[in-house]
Amino acid sequence: MNAAFPSLLRERPEAERQLWARWVLGSHSDKFLPEMVAAVEQLDREDPIAYGKPVINPGPRADDLLVITSARGRHGFVVDCPLPCRVVLLDFTGEGLEPGGNPHGFEELSTPCEGMGEAMNVVWRELEMPPEDHYISVICDDVMLTASDVVKLLALARLHQLSAIQPAVALNHELSREYGFLRQRPCVSMHRVPFVEMMAPFMRRDLWDLVLPFNRGKGSGYGLDRFALTTCGAHLNAWRFAAADCAPMTHIRRGRTIQKRYRNGLLSKEEEYLVRLRVMLAMGFDIDREIYERLEAAVAPEEVAVQSSA
Repeated sequence: MNAAFPSLLRERPEAERQLWARWVLGSHSDKFLPEMVAAVEQLDREDPIAYGKPVINPGPRADDLLVITSARGRHGFVVDCPLPCRVVLLDFTGEGLEPGGNPHGFEELSTPCEGMGEAMNVVWRELEMPPEDHYISVICDDVMLTASDVVKLLALARLHQLSAIQPAVALNHELSREYGFLRQRPCVSMHRVPFVEMMAPFMRRDLWDLVLPFNRGKGSGYGLDRFALTTCGAHLNAWRFAAADCAPMTHIRRGRTIQKRYRNGLLSKEEEYLVRLRVMLAMGFDIDREIYERLEAAVAPEEVAVQSSA
């Protein structure tokens, strides 16, 4: 196996491994997603995430890392209160911020990024990561979220020992139709979900470190949430993900990137398939090597370019 990818679930009972293999590669999403939803509902009956425990300083901490992606400083993040954590404003055009584009004095980083996958790779490569038990988030530029929402999200994550959390999806958000389990629910602070989507994920450092190798060379974030994040969470015995109903997000730009072809020549769904194949290899299963090598060859120049510029 490629040493760039960590081993996953190799020591688990074969029945568990086969279940994850079916969810990752062996069934269509309209089959495995309901099964995953049912699985986390059963987990929540056995160990409800609604019950937590008090901690010292449950909200943001100084070493938590929040990255706001932007087009030269244009984004949907609303600063309605001070954030006591590290905040980086990432300009994905690579052209630098517009005059007045950083009124809050955040740390700045400007580098070309085609999509959320590449933005996460840039964060992983260019920024110092926080210590263990701290959280990392990369927020899409067209997500409307507030600083006070971030305080709630990180408080929930720490109080309830979550390895990943995201804002619940507002009802006017297209994802509320596609992924109903992410939809904002009334009268609860949060609910358990099988995965968190890549528009505004908050990941604990141990989960981030395990997930990001499966994202190498990709422009999009496709596949990282449904396949790498879930399997890595299970490997860490930390498949404890939630959507925060008390801190919902809205998507202010119309349209999806599912039909986009990235500069590596791959469509979003091809990048997703590459993630699925990488995860299968990490679990020790056989795959179609011809397809896998073709997809890896497409993203390999991206990795070489990164290494050359380092």
